[in-house]
Amino acid sequence: MSEYVETAKQYISEGNEKEALKLARKRHGKDDVASYIGILDLLIENDYLPALEEKGIYYQYYDATHDNGDYGEKYFDEYLERQPRSINALCDKAMSRFNKGHIDEALTYMDKAQDRYSSYSKIEKPRISKKELIMARVELLIQAKRYDDALRGVNSYENQFGSDQKSDLYKGQMLQKTGKNREALEYLEKSLLQEDTLIAFNAKGDALYELREYKEALKCFKNCIQYEGKLNDDELELKTNFNYKAAFCCVNLGDDQEAVKYLNKTISMLNEHGRLPNDIEKIYQKCSFEKERIMKTGEVKDKEFKRTRFFSARTSIIILIIILILYVILKMNGYG
Repeated sequence: MSEYVETAKQYISEGNEKEALKLARKRHGKDDVASYIGILDLLIENDYLPALEEKGIYYQYYDATHDNGDYGEKYFDEYLERQPRSINALCDKAMSRFNKGHIDEALTYMDKAQDRYSSYSKIEKPRISKKELIMARVELLIQAKRYDDALRGVNSYENQFGSDQKSDLYKGQMLQKTGKNREALEYLEKSLLQEDTLIAFNAKGDALYELREYKEALKCFKNCIQYEGKLNDDELELKTNFNYKAAFCCVNLGDDQEAVKYLNKTISMLNEHGRLPNDIEKIYQKCSFEKERIMKTGEVKDKEFKRTRFFSARTSIIILIIILILYVILKMNGYG
């Protein structure tokens, strides 16, 4: 048992659980997970409810395996058994269900949290306001790619609280996703007047691209490319979108040399990720075919890749299998 756990035990014996929880969080900040969990377990044994939620949140967001895919749900369930009107725990539970792919159940728990906001447990104060809770529900719908539902959620938000930068952004984004590109631009422009965001530039670029206004769309995608270094590794879909569409804007504007630059970048970026989701694999193939078409014209020099052809992960595997089969055949015939 570490000295920190011993110190926490002393705090608890003195009835100072808050100080013990502070110590646990400090140890977490120092990457001393063993002491962090040890202190939380002591607090849980002493029926200190905040520690129960804290442990669930650790597995929700920080643990590498998320407690073998549980995402802290068992701790939130235990919390809700004691405090069924806890808005915080209901939102935590919603995220656990969302992370497990149970979207409808996640939204049900968000709705419960919203319904109980007027009579929440007085033992705890909700971490987020009702306004933030409704917007969080919209964000879950966007992550689930349920764009029509998300648009209805934004409209409901506006009816209750009016518009703001975030609602303008999401409304513009959802209008674009549902094919209302001209209307989307109105809201995206409002959002960008308040704050330049990569998401807004990308959505504006998509709207203009669909409207075949390629010159203006390219400006938006170039803005995205300027800030792409700030994206996380798991945002490959977004990064792929504005890079490959920048290439096809150039194609449509008749600038094949510039198009090849963006095609090369997209192909190279996707090669680094190995096996790709089907939708991104299709984009990879589209970029490869377009580059091959341009290079066959003989009017463009591939300064970076010198006509090197890249293969998708699936094609590479097929080639490898063929090589192995040939090797076995040659070996059976006495070669090698």
